[in-house]
Amino acid sequence: MEWMSIRLRLLLSYLAMILVPVFFVVVSALLVALLFKGDIMELLNIYLPPEEHHHISKHEQFFIDLQKNTLKHPGQFSNQDYLRNLDRKLNKMGNFELVVRKGQHVIYLSPALKGMDTDELPAFGFYGDIDAVKKLNDQFVSIQKIDFYYPDDSEGSLFFITNANSFAKFVRSSFPILFIALIIILVLTNGLLTYFVSRSIIRPVRELQKAAKRMKEGDLTIPIKVKSKDELGQLAQGFEEMRIRLKDSIEKQIAYEENRKELIANISHDLKTPITTIKGYVEGIRDGIANSPEKMDRYIQTIFTKAKDLDRMIDELFLYSKLDLQRLPFQFERIHFDHYLEDYVEELRFDLEEKQVEIKLTIEKGDYLIIGDREHIKRVITNIVDNSLKYNDKVDKHLTFHLSSLDSHILFQMTDNGPGIAKENLTLIFDRFYRADQARGTEKGGSGLGLSIAKRIIEEHHGSIWAESELGKGTTILFTLKKAGEQSETDFNY
Repeated sequence: MEWMSIRLRLLLSYLAMILVPVFFVVVSALLVALLFKGDIMELLNIYLPPEEHHHISKHEQFFIDLQKNTLKHPGQFSNQDYLRNLDRKLNKMGNFELVVRKGQHVIYLSPALKGMDTDELPAFGFYGDIDAVKKLNDQFVSIQKIDFYYPDDSEGSLFFITNANSFAKFVRSSFPILFIALIIILVLTNGLLTYFVSRSIIRPVRELQKAAKRMKEGDLTIPIKVKSKDELGQLAQGFEEMRIRLKDSIEKQIAYEENRKELIANISHDLKTPITTIKGYVEGIRDGIANSPEKMDRYIQTIFTKAKDLDRMIDELFLYSKLDLQRLPFQFERIHFDHYLEDYVEELRFDLEEKQVEIKLTIEKGDYLIIGDREHIKRVITNIVDNSLKYNDKVDKHLTFHLSSLDSHILFQMTDNGPGIAKENLTLIFDRFYRADQARGTEKGGSGLGLSIAKRIIEEHHGSIWAESELGKGTTILFTLKKAGEQSETDFNY
């Protein structure tokens, strides 16, 4: 029954509750009719429409003709040869046995009825087409008779006797037991139907009630088993999906809380370093340690540099916070990324001219139309470049940009000739505030959020970013962006 819907289950139950009583009422009525009428064939004779009585109508016609003969030729019913011939016809027609009575004496008795006590036969003038089942000589029989007058005015009766149907015998002897059995079966049927249908509904409801109580108390570890495909099974599936989502939401909330604590600790640490430096130099000036114009200029320049670092760090923290809360506005538009990258690299060459950084750009042939935010993509590339230059300890620094076209994406790569990153740290460099001995350090300055911000911006563009590196062989930062295709700016502005 697990595959049935509740609606179908209840419908079948209601039909059974209706049809089973109807069936037993019909059976009971049939048994009662048999009890008083005695023979199924006789019942058919009464209840079937005339067009269904082909062989029965012949039987009736025979008796009608016989009754007419009793009126026209009553004397022939004293003729033994005629009575024997009539007896044979009755036997062939319907297993009837003939008894003929004249006055108070039986003048003909069918051989099959020899030894029968004829005193119990109905008296003259007692009419009825079909008599009730009677017990004569320890046998159940059904009696039909025709009364008439002989030519000498003596009373005559023709008795047509048949053995009662065996089923009728059984009904007569066992009717009370059958009637009680029918009532018991009816009660059991309705009771069992009600029990099984109710159980198939109430048991899942109770399980859902227990599950809801556990969820209310905060226990989301126990899965809700879906045992059927009906409406309750769908409801259980909905509860299970809700449990999973609540569990994931709570786990994310706990993780966010841990990250928040870590963020506060990291911010405190990163802000404390430049503030401590500024305080130290301010105290040096106040205590007169900067006792020459050269020292004073150096102290002031250091304070200014650390203040700029603080300002940049706060800006990046503010930007990361808005990205984390998804409150940073994006202005998406169609961009030919190859032209965009050419302009960016040209500007970068100008900015890094004094630092003598060698920059190369390679753009393969292909379609580079994307939908993106110009300013935020520029921040991504700038953060990648700044991070690379910050940790490049080589005298001759090299940056190589490579742009290629894939099926539905573009692939950006920037490779440096820096110290490289250990394999186990590659997946961590995009985490906020992550620093490793060879990859990041507070002595290099910065907020530690550059690559983390770049990752969040690329994800907002439905792209992906990752790093490839070997120690001593430099690092490559790669990201992909979807081509514009049939997409519009509204597909991203949501």
